[in-house]
Amino acid sequence: MGTFKFVKNRFEPTKSTIDSNLLNVYYYLTPAKQKSFQAEIDGFSKENRFIGSQVSVNWKNRNTFKNAELFTVKAYGGFEVSLNDSLKRNNNFRVGGEATLNFPRYVIPFIRIRESNLYTPRTQLLLGYEFFVKQSLYTKNVFRFQYEFNWKETSNKQHILAPIAITYLNASNISDTFKKEAIQNPSILFNVYSEAILGSFYSYTFNTLNPVARNQWYFYGSLDLSGNIAGLVTGAKNFREKTVLDAPFAQYVKTDVDLRYKKTFRNKMQWANRLQVGVGLPYHNSALLPFSKQYIIGGSSSLRGFPVRTIGPGSYLPTINDQRFFQVIGGDYKILLNTELRFPLFGKFSGAVFADIGNIWTKDTILFGKAGQLKKDSYKELAVASGLGIRFDASVILIRLDLGIPLRKPFFTRWATLGN
Repeated sequence: MGTFKFVKNRFEPTKSTIDSNLLNVYYYLTPAKQKSFQAEIDGFSKENRFIGSQVSVNWKNRNTFKNAELFTVKAYGGFEVSLNDSLKRNNNFRVGGEATLNFPRYVIPFIRIRESNLYTPRTQLLLGYEFFVKQSLYTKNVFRFQYEFNWKETSNKQHILAPIAITYLNASNISDTFKKEAIQNPSILFNVYSEAILGSFYSYTFNTLNPVARNQWYFYGSLDLSGNIAGLVTGAKNFREKTVLDAPFAQYVKTDVDLRYKKTFRNKMQWANRLQVGVGLPYHNSALLPFSKQYIIGGSSSLRGFPVRTIGPGSYLPTINDQRFFQVIGGDYKILLNTELRFPLFGKFSGAVFADIGNIWTKDTILFGKAGQLKKDSYKELAVASGLGIRFDASVILIRLDLGIPLRKPFFTRWATLGN
């Protein structure tokens, strides 16, 4: 929670004449300043070929109600520019803010839960707003509220439960330029759907990633629900039929699994593997997952060898408009397997040989036709990439450089040939 700036301990033998193996432990706590203000300016480059900058200010009170509650207020503003957009239609501007209140305990009205003596649970309340402008095309107002619990069962088991997770998105000021573009490419309309996500979220993490262990496992699983109660109350059965505050509410069930295994050999070689599986099932009031909940693939942390949002869904071939203007490509299902062999080179440098395989698919044919839909033979649409990499690991910082080459594409001539 940031209550203390420094925490030090000291051990001293006891003066007991009965047992000389006993130790006294002394803890020295240096409290952090109760209130602090911070300003930052950042520059960034994204996998989707955007560069930009953001300015933010942050104010904290680390003892709001005299029980180590952390209250944070943040405001920010920034812009993003697409490097490959000569028409300037991909320039983004955003301003926003959020307030969070963290309690070092469970906070549940009318209910008291006995807490563990080893691990301190946390309760977080978050309220946020963002105003987003896609230059000369449209604007969005996004409101967020979340009520969340975070606790540890053991040192390597963590739970996060958000019984209330609300996002309200309202699109407006849609330009004639955008409407004309939508006639040629109807899928971009997905960008300007106003929508309410009335959901809940749960995740479980099991982590044995000990740097000195030869066999390391990591498991992450989550369940994301939206619109279930609202659907029962309103009787929603058809696409975008029922609304909340003039915005159709999303109905879906979404689950994710992230499994990792790393084997360290005696010669310091490492074999790292990662499997990601995601399933999203929109229903009744939703024909598609909300844009922010859709699965994407490609990029340096995914299917290396393919730029982000240029693969899938299925065997769908992205058009120029898809890639240049709005990059709406996403799916309801995802599978991705990464395997990598790392070997020492010299000093803190190591090399890597890797292979990636995966794709995304949609539940229906609305945006991408049958080419993007999950089918019985969709395994034939898996994309494959391979390559080489260099790692610099200085414990506190890890620098990674990868060169990925596409070996198999899900469309046209699937397997790459020399010169293609």
